[in-house]
Amino acid sequence: MINYEICKNMGIKIFYKIEELDKLFFECNVVIEGIFGTGLNSEIKGIYQEIIQKINTASNNKKVYSIDIPSGINGDTGEIMGISVKADITISFVTYKKGFLNSKIKDFLGKIIIENIGLNETSINHLVKEYYLTPDIIKSFRIKRNEDSHKGDFGKVLIFAGSSGFYGAGNIVAKSCVRTGAGLTTVITDKNNFSLNVFVPEAMSFPINFDNINENLEKLENEILNSDVIAIGPGIGKSEQAFLIFEKLISIKKNNKGNTIKLILDADALNLLSENRELFEKIRNRSILTPHLVEFSRLTGFSTDEINKNRFEITKNFAKKYEIILLLKGKNTIITNGEELFANSTGNSHMANGGMGDCLTGIICSLAGQKYDLIKSAGIGAYLHGKIADELVKNQYIVNASHIIENISKCILNIFQN
Repeated sequence: MINYEICKNMGIKIFYKIEELDKLFFECNVVIEGIFGTGLNSEIKGIYQEIIQKINTASNNKKVYSIDIPSGINGDTGEIMGISVKADITISFVTYKKGFLNSKIKDFLGKIIIENIGLNETSINHLVKEYYLTPDIIKSFRIKRNEDSHKGDFGKVLIFAGSSGFYGAGNIVAKSCVRTGAGLTTVITDKNNFSLNVFVPEAMSFPINFDNINENLEKLENEILNSDVIAIGPGIGKSEQAFLIFEKLISIKKNNKGNTIKLILDADALNLLSENRELFEKIRNRSILTPHLVEFSRLTGFSTDEINKNRFEITKNFAKKYEIILLLKGKNTIITNGEELFANSTGNSHMANGGMGDCLTGIICSLAGQKYDLIKSAGIGAYLHGKIADELVKNQYIVNASHIIENISKCILNIFQN
């Protein structure tokens, strides 16, 4: 009633009958609506449903502005509560609403404009622990390189990826790791894989005889102890040999410098983890898990529909329970440690093809080796990965992992220095 009294005192003409709407819509050029706010959690019925139907009919030749959120959309989930206003422009306040990240409502939101209402940045940060990744946030994460540095300062990264028939996965992880700036990159691979040295001449190999795994495990321990970061999973399969190597790689927590070895787990490493849940104890407080939706469903036991309806809470609860950083791939990739949460703002459907996840793993493990903490490594990695694709689709239709790899260094320069 407060806003009603304000309008009345300002002399704004107020109409009370729904029958008058058609005439008003015919005479106006712009419709501004604020029927419901972000807290709507029940289905719209009755007179409000009828009003929204009339607004949407009028929107065919009128500009429709929604205040804070189009009426009919749940602000937390993005679910349409029976019916929603279809806005041309949504003017929201202070921050993006969680529901805006639901890709199914893109056409209802129109162009989103964020306006401040007098809160300063300190006040906002005190209240908010969930962020939409922007160039300024990514730039604030930057660690500058000292001119006195040498390759040992930028991380010794060990990669277990790419078994027979899937050598490309390991090659992509390694090449994206090198191109992102890791100091030294070593790949555990089948002794018969001769493609690595051709595809990534900068990387070293640790050849494994998969017919006799035990002869390699002792030597592998020394390799682990010399590592700062270990990336595991793309293309390794779920064989007994793959499991033994995986188990060995996560069994040592400290390297020979006394530092905690960081872990980046993707693809088959996640599948092995979901089938051997006791191994979660070995990865706590030092790991990034990077599942896509189906892999995350296996890890949690939730259906994909349940996850999509409540991505923020389910991802945060999972990360908190297992004390890991979770990166849930998809539209507006989610990165969380259970307390803070980042939603990625980059990426597009033209990059939906094989090898993209391997490329992301390589970028993230490289950043982790360069002394970025785990949540920032994941955040920068996801943003960078998508940003390159967003730039490339301006001039080409499909973006694949090789395209991303060729443009990593240039994009890092543009983000951090421009």
